[in-house]
Amino acid sequence: MSTIRTAHPPRRLLGTLGAAAAAAILLTSCAGSGADASGAGASGDRVDGGEITAYSANISYLDPRQNHGFVGRALADSLLDIDPDTFELKPWLATDWSANDDQTEFSFTLRDDVTFSDGSKLTGDVVKANFDAAVTQIEDGNGWYIRGLFDNYIETEVVSDTEVIVKFSQPNPAFLPTIPTSFLAILSADSFDLSYEERQAGDFAGSGPFELDSYTPNEQITLVRRDDYDWASDASEHTGAASLEKVTINFVDEQSVRENALLAGEIQLAQNPTVEGSKQLTDQGFGLISRAQSGNPYSLVANFARPLTKDLDLRRALSKVIDRDTIQQSITTDAEPASTSVLTPSTFGYADQSEYISYDPEGAEEILDGAGWVVGDDGIREKDGQRLTFTIVNWWEPKAITDALQLIKEDAAKVGIEIELVNEAPGGSTWTDGEGDFLYNNATRADGGIALYSQYTDEYLQANSGATTAEVTEPGSDLSGILERSFVEPDVDARQDLLAQAQEILVRDAVRIPVFDNVNSESGYFASDAKLHGLRENSISELVLYDAWLSH
Repeated sequence: MSTIRTAHPPRRLLGTLGAAAAAAILLTSCAGSGADASGAGASGDRVDGGEITAYSANISYLDPRQNHGFVGRALADSLLDIDPDTFELKPWLATDWSANDDQTEFSFTLRDDVTFSDGSKLTGDVVKANFDAAVTQIEDGNGWYIRGLFDNYIETEVVSDTEVIVKFSQPNPAFLPTIPTSFLAILSADSFDLSYEERQAGDFAGSGPFELDSYTPNEQITLVRRDDYDWASDASEHTGAASLEKVTINFVDEQSVRENALLAGEIQLAQNPTVEGSKQLTDQGFGLISRAQSGNPYSLVANFARPLTKDLDLRRALSKVIDRDTIQQSITTDAEPASTSVLTPSTFGYADQSEYISYDPEGAEEILDGAGWVVGDDGIREKDGQRLTFTIVNWWEPKAITDALQLIKEDAAKVGIEIELVNEAPGGSTWTDGEGDFLYNNATRADGGIALYSQYTDEYLQANSGATTAEVTEPGSDLSGILERSFVEPDVDARQDLLAQAQEILVRDAVRIPVFDNVNSESGYFASDAKLHGLRENSISELVLYDAWLSH
């Protein structure tokens, strides 16, 4: 059985960052808060028991440390949680924590009553195994979400069964904000004896409120609650075991099929409804839960190994033909507004760069004319016998994305830029084989510093696309140096200023071309039955099932 949480211990702001940082990174909700949008604010007492069925796009990664999502979050907890509206850290598997002044050492005091689904206990040695495994995961090329975070890692010192100190050789202000995310979910020590492929398929032990009952790839996941769960985070609405006894997740490709099943009462939860479907569902009394994604918005991510993409003039011209306001007004609606930077406003470090983002087709034509690109007989420009064609690869299913890309293609053609759109599954060969000029993509990160550092310093940019920042920015910009300094800067205001400088360069020079700020459609955008209450989203916009309950 579960009990309602009625009181919280005094709130503590994000480690040593203080109120200024908390104010700087307030999150906003696209469609109302999770609680109100899903009916959790309705009158009535929490009901224990019941089962729900959800329709979702295919989920192929269950291990939260390899790919974030609502399933992995249900299976595994973190040392700390975080209030997504105030960014105050909350106790979870750790009851207390602290950081030294320069943020090179982080101490955690652990609960002594936590067990994993394999029966093993949480200890200091287990936490050390988790952080050591994070380093190995990055070295193995499998740590995309935490790249950079452990660059200066020294060790995790185990003081006792319930005390650890994580040590770095340089300040690491992004560490504490990342601790509450599923990227650093705590697994049993034995889990790291398994291969990444085994963990991907759910063969690991977490301490979460649910455990995996069954997984049939490309078909279904079944979760059942842990009746002995009694270590919920202080961000939760109740304590004890989850209210729902069972969650069945069926994989259904078509968004419209998911919506219609919810309308027909066949399911209680539908992932990633369309814009049109969302309007119909809310008009008929269904809940809608969504939250602005933290990290990078949907953007054109350049492959600088391609010669046209490396050309600064061409990237700037392409950015100028994107009519972001029309995309917002006619396609994405205000729920997913036009981007104003390469970070979303819900991300620490965000700085508005609207002055460099505008629909200016005349300006694009002027750039192209000046660079010697001549309009051909079919309206597409050429130079030295080469046609001005960009291939844009899209991996994502939402109809709003494909509609937005089609509009970009049409507007680009008006100034003589030809765009070839390639829609393929995530990890498709066009992009991975280096044949695409741009990937339409976003990135979920808890901290703006790590979101930019792990992609746009020379080390990472060269590894990803074979270019240095000096090759793709204006002379003297020093983008890599700015990001390297920001990553180890412990002072909040100084770090914010460095990140603002980096965003100005990235947007001004179209190193990354932002389009619209998105909700987390893969793991945090759902429509729900009116009888399903208590759904909420965490700081990286993952749906949290723990507090959900069904009324009669």
